[in-house]
Amino acid sequence: MNCKIYAKTELNPTEDIDKVTKTLKNMFDYDDMEIGENYVLVSGEKESITNLRKELKERKIRSVARKMMLKGIGANKIHFKLSKQAAFVGVPNFVEDDLSPLGEIDVEIETNDVQRFIDWIAPEIKSV
Repeated sequence: MNCKIYAKTELNPTEDIDKVTKTLKNMFDYDDMEIGENYVLVSGEKESITNLRKELKERKIRSVARKMMLKGIGANKIHFKLSKQAAFVGVPNFVEDDLSPLGEIDVEIETNDVQRFIDWIAPEIKSV
């Protein structure tokens, strides 16, 4: 399964660039970083999202993650948002709307097999 991960967040004038990059590093083990005038964008391959995958499992929020990802399916893409404030302390928190004055992390995953990717990162939990 081929994947390309993009995570972008606003860089507000009052924010420390080191804290914003730490926030992204807490969720993603990215390959590349682009710092623009008012944003930070990180990107990578499937391995870049293993930190997030691990946190989803440990915090037992894979079913929530799965629902949010299924809602964000497009043509060979998955889109969802994470709370930037929660990510700063290493906690993945999926959000539907822009809730924080600091903004959110917009995540886009391009893959040749959307369903297989979702099954990998947030497997469906079978009830017994």
